[in-house]
Amino acid sequence: MDGKIEKKIIINFLYQIFGKVITSFVGFIVSVLIARHLGLLGFGQYNLIFTFLGLAGIIADFGLATLLIREVAAGRGEEKFFAGVFSLRLILNILVILILLVVFPFLPYSEIVKRGIILALLGNVFLSLSSVIWAVYQARLKFFNVVVIQVLSCILTALLVILGVTKQKPLLFFVFANVAGNFAGFILSLKTLKNLRVFFIFDKKLFGKIVNEVWPIALWAIVSTFYFKIDSIILASFYNPLKTSDLGLYSAAYKYFEVVGVFFGFFQLTVFPVVSARLKKKNFSDLLKRLVLMTIILAIAATLSLLTLSTFLIGFYGSQFSPAVSALRILSLSSGLSVLSGIWLAIAIAGGKQRQILAFSIMALFLNIVLNFWAIPKFSYLGASWVTVLTQLFITVTDFIVAQKILISKENDGL
Repeated sequence: MDGKIEKKIIINFLYQIFGKVITSFVGFIVSVLIARHLGLLGFGQYNLIFTFLGLAGIIADFGLATLLIREVAAGRGEEKFFAGVFSLRLILNILVILILLVVFPFLPYSEIVKRGIILALLGNVFLSLSSVIWAVYQARLKFFNVVVIQVLSCILTALLVILGVTKQKPLLFFVFANVAGNFAGFILSLKTLKNLRVFFIFDKKLFGKIVNEVWPIALWAIVSTFYFKIDSIILASFYNPLKTSDLGLYSAAYKYFEVVGVFFGFFQLTVFPVVSARLKKKNFSDLLKRLVLMTIILAIAATLSLLTLSTFLIGFYGSQFSPAVSALRILSLSSGLSVLSGIWLAIAIAGGKQRQILAFSIMALFLNIVLNFWAIPKFSYLGASWVTVLTQLFITVTDFIVAQKILISKENDGL
């Protein structure tokens, strides 16, 4: 790997680390403030809202940002293609909201949770559109712009949360704080984007081309999100968050698991455009050796950071959350596996093997649901934690298998 590319990867990874340190610290303070203010039951409902948002949001996402990064990095993106992706993302967000408005009366949630989901979904439209703009920066390895926008949005959300806690505001105010942060990020994203001025286009031929290429990525993203979010939904069905603390305890542990996952996942995000641009070149094997070594180091760091600091981290929530320490220790194993799978997943998608990844993801979802319905009634949130580890192990192994097929084929072609 030439020094210039290596330097770009490291610099952009450090940009993301710096941004994530700030947003994670601010997000941690926000999470603790909300947990202490709302209590175990209220915090469980708050996280149920954003768990549901994650499931609905990934449908609206449809893998479009991933496709855009790949195409721009490979030199195939253009302004019209960007406008097509941006337009499809907006249309999908509107459709998701309309569908949920129809099915909401049949959902077994309290009115405050339903209202929170709708409010969060409206705010997610801004975040969803912002991520399309960020994809262009990421493909060009210009992560600094993205980091600045994310930090400023996070700070605004935190200030509103502090105001809400000070004024003793109800649950929905804290959902609104996230909406406001997303809106501010969207405005900043529009202001900083250069060279791309066409955002909305209605071109059936272009839409068809994009959908034909992206649907395996989209279904993979939807399925993978479901097998990491469905456990909270199943847990809530067996242990009512209005009456028990199980979901609140699991949410406290899972928050740290998600933060560490996103933190180390930035390495994959930085590497993906580089892999997309270099996969078919002769010197890719040298690049891969360095990336694998870096991935192993980060995987070990991800596991140890949660395993050794679990008691300390959960302690910030208060003594009532102390049972969540065991769940966080279990989830630390899944964190390391997730980092390991990242490099293989990047190769698989860059190599156009979305359909194989999708097939294995569907298997992982089926495995996850079956195991959760067995484990959660018996072991509650600890059972859900172990199921997360087993599911991630399956994903890591299958991602490796698909990536190896691409690399073997590449060697046979003499590249």
